[in-house]
Amino acid sequence: MAERIDPSSKISSNSNVEDTLPAQINSATRSSHTYLNRLILARLPLALPPNSQSPEIYATGLQRIAPIYLSFESLWGEIVDLQPLEASQAIDHRVFSALKHLYMPDMLRTRNLRSDLSCLLHKSLEEVDDVLEHMEGLQLHRFLQHFEQTCALKPHALIAYAWVMYMALFNGGRWIRAQLLAAKTSSWHLLTNERNSESAKVNPSLGLTFWHFAGEEDGEDTKNEFKARLNDIEGLLDVEQRQDIVDEALSIFKYLALLVGELDEIVVAKPTIVSANSSSAVWLRLLVKHFLLLGMAELIYAFLHWIRTRRWYLSITTTRQQRPSNSDKKRK
Repeated sequence: MAERIDPSSKISSNSNVEDTLPAQINSATRSSHTYLNRLILARLPLALPPNSQSPEIYATGLQRIAPIYLSFESLWGEIVDLQPLEASQAIDHRVFSALKHLYMPDMLRTRNLRSDLSCLLHKSLEEVDDVLEHMEGLQLHRFLQHFEQTCALKPHALIAYAWVMYMALFNGGRWIRAQLLAAKTSSWHLLTNERNSESAKVNPSLGLTFWHFAGEEDGEDTKNEFKARLNDIEGLLDVEQRQDIVDEALSIFKYLALLVGELDEIVVAKPTIVSANSSSAVWLRLLVKHFLLLGMAELIYAFLHWIRTRRWYLSITTTRQQRPSNSDKKRK
């Protein structure tokens, strides 16, 4: 258990729940969060039986999200490991205190992701690192570039990554984990080599540890401790820094949605990813059913919004044209 922040070092204190940083992030990102959830939930069935009899599609997606976790956790670890003198020269002392206090090793996902991908891809950890280092994808590279540039100038933006990426695992991630575990035990041929088969007897969650947290409370205690620490550090952040964190949370959701779109292209371009008992034509039908219909719904919504806006504009314009001008009134 970490020591609580000294109140005398805080800039301010928020007693109103609606003014807390998590509340501000959740309010600002609500629509983006909902949109991303819809994208993910529409695609998840395609990675599960009966549409997929192997974890290849899931592994393909995991490879795209892993670099995000590895990047922000690596930078965060480097910062908290700084000596006080080094930290004072590199980062605002309040931000350093905030990041150091919020850092929880039990919450980090880097080790779990590397282990899972080693199992899923049947590669050594060193080979997994090489795969992730040379991962292709324009949107992924843009996301990582944005992350590096933003956090180099605003290290406190790391708090946005911690909140968005970890809370996703604690909340909706548990439902996704249940679907993946069911697929693994029922149909997925996850463990195809002898080494993994022996390990599976000891660890039933092998290949899916990304979604699991240590302890008897399944991560609930970790989540509550994280929230408590975030509450501790809020007073260390000024108004501008808090807004930076909210803005970065919005950017994270935007880039994650773009990553999902890029994953669509990757999967469709590789018909070998599709399950052995399914042809590329079946995959394309599923794509239309789950992806394009969702996109069509978004297009229809945007079109109807445009019509409403257009009608409003025309009504205003017509009213103005019908309204007599001052010169007309004088002539009368």
